Amino acid sequence: MDMNNVGRLLYAGALTLVTFGAAYADGDLSRANVIDVTIEMGTDGDAMYLKPDNFEFRTGQAYKLILTNVDEIKHELALNEMGERIFTRKVEIADADGNLVAEIKGNIREVEVGPGKTVEWFIVPVQTTDEPVEITCEIEGHLEAGMRASVMIN
Repeated sequence: MDMNNVGRLLYAGALTLVTFGAAYADGDLSRANVIDVTIEMGTDGDAMYLKPDNFEFRTGQAYKLILTNVDEIKHELALNEMGERIFTRKVEIADADGNLVAEIKGNIREVEVGPGKTVEWFIVPVQTTDEPVEITCEIEGHLEAGMRASVMIN
């Protein structure tokens, strides 16, 4: 093999490492540097709400959605189109003492939260949105009463 071919092979190898080496990360990014995002669900007079009503997420970043129902009736969080753009790692439910009651894994699109309860939903966005999408409460009458929020994934 002449020196020109050796140089080409070394260049191709280095280019491959630079190009593809950046695609691999150390560890499990779905568990690293999780950002807590509290979503309050409730009623205010005749209106129902999700607070805050505007969210921005980054692809590849792990989040823990802390769904807190401050109401005396059940509410739910339906991700709608956002659900197609995230990876759900798990949903955790704990008792009042913090002991694990249930851990649900798999493709989850919506979670109902009982009155005065909290549920933790661990997600990683994997696809951006071109424009804001809506997350909602789909229990009859709740969306009409205002239970919606806007989400942008960058």
